[in-house]
Amino acid sequence: MQVIQRLTVVSNPTRVFEVGTEIEGREVIEIKQFCNDDFSEFLVLDENDNPISSIENCPVIVDWKTIAVHDEKENDPRQRVVSGTY
Repeated sequence: MQVIQRLTVVSNPTRVFEVGTEIEGREVIEIKQFCNDDFSEFLVLDENDNPISSIENCPVIVDWKTIAVHDEKENDPRQRVVSGTY
């Protein structure tokens, strides 16, 4: 499963929202995306599921993070697993 780890809003000034960081004393717990053909919105939520910020129809850069879900099979061929050192 993939979740949004960081959202960079390309504006002046550039704004960055990242899971685990603190904004005005509130910790960013989740970034959700809602969209359809005509509209796109991102909600930045705190630990109480309250919105910290809402970003609508702006150019953004989204950084995704893949997380494991307990009921997924370990050797699922649809998932690429990279391990070891380089």
